[in-house]
Amino acid sequence: MRLIIYDCEVFAADWLVVFKNHETGAYTVVHNDADTLKACLSDENIYIGFNSKFYDQFIIKAICCGFALEEVKAVNDHLIGGGLGWEYPPLRDHFFQFNNADIRDDVQQGLSLKAIEGHLGMDIRESTVPFGIDRPLTAAELDETIFYCKHDVDATERLVELRRDYLKTKLDIGRMAGLDEVRALGMTNAKLTAALLQAAKRPHDDERAYRYPAALKREYIPPEVFAFFDKLQDGTLSDGEVFNSKITFPLGDGECVIGYGGIHMAIPNFVWEEGSA
Repeated sequence: MRLIIYDCEVFAADWLVVFKNHETGAYTVVHNDADTLKACLSDENIYIGFNSKFYDQFIIKAICCGFALEEVKAVNDHLIGGGLGWEYPPLRDHFFQFNNADIRDDVQQGLSLKAIEGHLGMDIRESTVPFGIDRPLTAAELDETIFYCKHDVDATERLVELRRDYLKTKLDIGRMAGLDEVRALGMTNAKLTAALLQAAKRPHDDERAYRYPAALKREYIPPEVFAFFDKLQDGTLSDGEVFNSKITFPLGDGECVIGYGGIHMAIPNFVWEEGSA
């Protein structure tokens, strides 16, 4: 299947979608033309975006399902405000097939596309056209938005290239699990692993029923660490008070941080220089 990198931008009286063919490098720019947008979509392609699982695919769906400009803007505002696309009532009434995959699933959580551009040494582009503009875009504003959108598409494509082997591994695991390419790429690692192992979700209520291993060498562990984990048995503390807490203490030349998700430590400002010996 062909890979198409894409990104969407929405204003009060304008929407814009930029597609880039990963194989040929050709761009397709669609502005306020639902028929042209629908003609660009094919079941033979996989469309990859950044945060497209939570934003772009629902903008595409709204446009292709015949939503007017103001309705597309309402979807945009719902998503930007933190709402979930699959919970938006007007969208739930429409079925729409779209082979979306989100490269954001396969990078460090919390990283923005702009942060990734900076890490890659790319020019970090920000449009000067305000998204809150309440009139149709001028020709100059539209040109700038297209440039901005293409730049984000290029950054997403760079990320796809860097993660090529990683994505190939996801496809291979998907085949082993009997999944097609679209479903495999669209899954998080946790869901893909569960599909491969045929795992079923089960409820757990024993998070605080922890017991120290019998062979634990307690003499090597500071007493404050035991005091920290003993809080699991304190019924006067809520789950939030327990699991959101952490402890920090000196260890050797560094500072050690322990939480209920793991242990972290690094020597501050440490630099290792390889010698010739």
